[in-house]
Amino acid sequence: MFQPPSYGSFPDFTWTTPDLCDAHLADPAWGMQIVGAGLHSYGGRSWYFGEVATAGTAPGTAMSLIDIVSSPGQGRVLLADALGDAAHAVVGDRMVALAAQNGWSGIILNGYVRDTRDLARMPIGVHALGARPNRSANMQPAIAAIRFELLGAFVEPGLWVYADGDGIVIMKRRHTES
Repeated sequence: MFQPPSYGSFPDFTWTTPDLCDAHLADPAWGMQIVGAGLHSYGGRSWYFGEVATAGTAPGTAMSLIDIVSSPGQGRVLLADALGDAAHAVVGDRMVALAAQNGWSGIILNGYVRDTRDLARMPIGVHALGARPNRSANMQPAIAAIRFELLGAFVEPGLWVYADGDGIVIMKRRHTES
């Protein structure tokens, strides 16, 4: 009979968002925020975490994340604010493949994705508001390192994000720090 490996001595592999909430939500020192409902999981990893990197766009413009996801991800999660624009997808299979190849743990998008069948096979977490088949004809480079609100949570570079099937939480520091 198959016996799954024990991750008891590896705290980065034993967390769940409910456990993190139970342990830290009432303690202001952790600065825990829960991202509101509305994001759907599209990536091949439904469970992921990492230090936050952020990007955004100016109103009325579509953003390209290619410069950011082409850089070393170092296990970080990119939180990108496409302003919830449902007119087009911002992220597709090529963008997510670049992110996975460059070591990003995930992408959380206040916007829309496409190529969902391909995204589901990639070894990276992807959350977005929904899917659209089209992309913008005029995409401008994203503005890196911004602060923005994502479904009731305020995000900025340097925070930590944890995503699983129960939801997404953001904290001031890595959960393994005391």
